[in-house]
Amino acid sequence: MKNSIGIKVISVACGIVPHTIRTWENRYQVFTPDRSSGGQRLYSENDLQRAKLISVLLGRGYTISKIAKNSKAELQELVDISTQTNEDTSQGDSLTIISIRKLFTALSEYKIDHVVQEIEHLRMNTSAKDFIFEVVLPVMQNIGLMVAKGKYTVTQEHIVSTIIRDQLGQINLPNLGEKSERIALATPDGNLHELSIIIADIICRANRISTSYLGSSHPPECLSQAVNALNCNTIIMGVVTSDKWNYEENMIPYLMQMDKYLDHPVKIILGGAGQLSFPCFENIKEIQIIEDFVAFDKGLNNRSISIF
Repeated sequence: MKNSIGIKVISVACGIVPHTIRTWENRYQVFTPDRSSGGQRLYSENDLQRAKLISVLLGRGYTISKIAKNSKAELQELVDISTQTNEDTSQGDSLTIISIRKLFTALSEYKIDHVVQEIEHLRMNTSAKDFIFEVVLPVMQNIGLMVAKGKYTVTQEHIVSTIIRDQLGQINLPNLGEKSERIALATPDGNLHELSIIIADIICRANRISTSYLGSSHPPECLSQAVNALNCNTIIMGVVTSDKWNYEENMIPYLMQMDKYLDHPVKIILGGAGQLSFPCFENIKEIQIIEDFVAFDKGLNNRSISIF
């Protein structure tokens, strides 16, 4: 049967605004709709059923990057498994989950001081890694999802991210590890999403890997000059697409400019990125894509993520 379902129907089924659906398609190929003669997206009944299952899984903590290309049968299996897991663990929630619920309640009423208190309490009563993986990432994922569904505003999302950034800044881990293996952390020129590299910096230090945190939005020549001066051989870059910076369009030209100014071989680790057909560079000898922070942490632990 010819595809005939419009994007608004898919949007409602996913509980996500159409703009987010289009972003998912460009980045993760979650759907591959046909086009009408007027250029409008047209979806199938199978797309609609997958959208409904995706909505359930997003509400249960799955990320779209993990389930984007799953078939309807695979999505249904994940829903069944997560339903059983929820039933098995429903007898009691952890204090962390209860505290997170309190901060979202406070956020809904713009009680910013209460949000700060809950997040600060969680930071002070958990390890650095637990704070990231049990608090920061779930909270940021949930607020992003609820903004997409229209339940919270972009302003509320910015309030939470600002508070979390401040709390992460108060985690002071020693900069251990071999200085000869020190990693530089940065984002490209125009990419202001600094939170991801702040988190990566903490995870590195928690794994006893020395870092040089350089911050966000570096022109390629300037970043290369800093890396040369610091003699860093590995660079971690947060490259999440935003309204002002597009990974698919900007990443390769940026790396080509960087490569011109580097004076020694380096490895680039890209976080939150998709696969691209990277050209051969003179000084950039390796590019490694990391899907998420869980994979990043595991890779540092078992050294499947190698330091160049």
